[in-house]
Amino acid sequence: MINIDSVYKFLQYVSNKNQSGFLTPKDFNESIRQAVYEFVTKRYHNVQKQNQTGASFVGLEQNQKITDDLRYLLIPLTNLIPVDGIIPLPKDYLHLSTLSYYRNNVDEEGDLNIKYIDFNVLRDTELSAMLNSNIFGKKIKSGKMGVCVFRGDNLELFPKTINNVNMVYLKKPLDPKWAFDITNGKPVYNAVNSVDIELPEDCKNEIVFMCSSYLGINLRENELISYSEALKSQGV
Repeated sequence: MINIDSVYKFLQYVSNKNQSGFLTPKDFNESIRQAVYEFVTKRYHNVQKQNQTGASFVGLEQNQKITDDLRYLLIPLTNLIPVDGIIPLPKDYLHLSTLSYYRNNVDEEGDLNIKYIDFNVLRDTELSAMLNSNIFGKKIKSGKMGVCVFRGDNLELFPKTINNVNMVYLKKPLDPKWAFDITNGKPVYNAVNSVDIELPEDCKNEIVFMCSSYLGINLRENELISYSEALKSQGV
């Protein structure tokens, strides 16, 4: 997790160096919220690249770095019980990672074991064809295969008889917040009421770059390094 105060102090220092004036808590909180959201959405789904190539580009598990960067936001839910095949999406839902269920299975030696099956996420235009298929329709009806479609804030599952569902989803990051109290007319950091950034520490520089852009500060990488070293020498 990235300490919100360390980012605020850094950008306050940069703002002073660039003669941008005092960085108000309000401006910082608005900018850091947008920067974090931009960072997360670029990590899990690069829409711009998809539009350029015409191909789907979902980055959530594209490589280990992306998975590591988003690890605080991946939430597992187990043993969900659908009601008439419907599962409500969590209120903080952002993106589906995996959806699966399990069924009892008898192997070739006659032993009973649990088999985990991933749902196939379909578009509306694909659903009727799958359900009416002589091959896939029978598999779905028997529970040997599962499919689902998004319905607003819900997932509709087939077959509707499935009653043990596991989901891993990417949640929306909490809005980071630098909270403060006023002391001698100046804002002073309030750690209790602040909200840290739900990302690993090694993502900090990229977040700083994005936030500085929202604040209208043109920050270059060599400046970032020199500013960082200067702050370290000051014990910040």
